[in-house]
Amino acid sequence: MLAAAKVNLYLHVAAPDARGYHPLQSLVAFADIGDEVTFSPLQSAGSSKNLISCLSIEGPFAEGLQADESNLILKAVRRFEAAAGVRVDRHTIRLTKNLPVASGIGGGSADAGATLRLLRELYAPNMPDSDLAAIAGAIGADGIMCLWSQSAFAEGYGERLTPVTLPEVPAVLVNPGVECATARVYGGYDAVGRFNEIEAMSGFLDVSDIRQLISALSHTRNDLQSPAIHLQPVIAEVLTALEAQKETLFARMSGSGATCFALCETDEAASALSGRMQAMMPAAWVRACRLG
Repeated sequence: MLAAAKVNLYLHVAAPDARGYHPLQSLVAFADIGDEVTFSPLQSAGSSKNLISCLSIEGPFAEGLQADESNLILKAVRRFEAAAGVRVDRHTIRLTKNLPVASGIGGGSADAGATLRLLRELYAPNMPDSDLAAIAGAIGADGIMCLWSQSAFAEGYGERLTPVTLPEVPAVLVNPGVECATARVYGGYDAVGRFNEIEAMSGFLDVSDIRQLISALSHTRNDLQSPAIHLQPVIAEVLTALEAQKETLFARMSGSGATCFALCETDEAASALSGRMQAMMPAAWVRACRLG
């Protein structure tokens, strides 16, 4: 199952509350690329004594990831087992890690979301959506949005979703090969201490094409972009390079970084931009995709 990459088209972040959590508002869209989560039947059902031995990780970004209880896939499994009253012991799980780690495009949360959808299908098909969402929400702030992988306004702390219909948009994702720890980016944001109020956004309710989408996005921002650039200055280099290309209609950083995105008019434009960016930044991860 595809664990689709998540892109924050904008991200408004308010001052932290008494618990230190930040209310936010974001428009999220999902790409047609991502990690892959696969369940395979065990040869002898019920023979697994320890599910840790049944999770394997492969792919270009597998190095350094642990197939232990710290992995969000296994956290999803454990919470699912507790909620559904079942033991997940009939399958092995394979994660093909195609997305960069700590990159602002929801990779780990998307992996957990795909895992939960497969778990429900195989072990508890009658589990309500609300129960599955509660498990996803307990795993992380991006959990619920990455569970459904549908374009939405995310509000509250990321758990309150309003589905929205967006046009399919050709795009290019660029990660310069550096990690952005979310906690450090938020720490930098808090240290500056300049917080904006979160206002209701209405410009996205009647968006039918990419030009209208970009017009609406021009009135938004990513509040974490500046602190992420302070932490990893190469992000600014990526954005400058994207904005200088003729195919780019709009460019911004996603989430807490370091992945940046560019919106394009056509798939051909996205393909050309992707190839040029890869040539300019050979060490970067660059992919053309579609958002929607």
